[in-house]
Amino acid sequence: MEFLSNLANQQPFTLLEMFQGLLLAYVLGQVAAWVYMYTHTAVSYSQSFIQSIILLTVIISLGIMVIGNNLAIAFGLLGALAVIRFRNILKDTRDTSFIFFSLILGLATGTGQITLALMGTAVFTVIVLIMYWSELGARSSGNGYARFRVDGESFDQQELEDVMLKYCRTRDLLTQHYQEDGVGEIAYRLSMKRGLLPESFKTDISNMAGITLLSFMMQDEQNEI
Repeated sequence: MEFLSNLANQQPFTLLEMFQGLLLAYVLGQVAAWVYMYTHTAVSYSQSFIQSIILLTVIISLGIMVIGNNLAIAFGLLGALAVIRFRNILKDTRDTSFIFFSLILGLATGTGQITLALMGTAVFTVIVLIMYWSELGARSSGNGYARFRVDGESFDQQELEDVMLKYCRTRDLLTQHYQEDGVGEIAYRLSMKRGLLPESFKTDISNMAGITLLSFMMQDEQNEI
């Protein structure tokens, strides 16, 4: 009961508290995003998703400040979320972040919390610009992915290694599966050397004996897998 009493008597946030709360949300969102980036090993990768982790952390923090101890605003937020319908599916998670942000701003201004709305807009805008200028979440432009089928009888692993050394700065084996008949599938994450054409790499791999069904994508092509 004491907790409910304190919640009911909660005073409006000061300008400093607003800024500290949003700044802490940004910092912790950064931590979550970097942990995700460091531990991500799947082929599919999206820079927009990385940025959305940070944006949504800040947006939720702003939304909680708007709601405070006002149940009417809380139910209003739930109702607004329930009636939102998108005519087109949002393929970019970053777009969803802006939708939520505009919704929170509408609640803030509609309930007279002008200072909070202005502070939230300023902080959100600065964060978006920082991520845009720094290209947060982007992996090096040379990164690519190669997946192909191999025939165990005619496939020469050493020849493949020579081609990899010629075109790639680094290479990471993602998957390697072989069947009983010797046919297998191999997938690599590649960091291509600058100045060498990816098309030449693809041609050299395709011309190797024992390799078929080559699928090769650069980073920009695989973001939306």
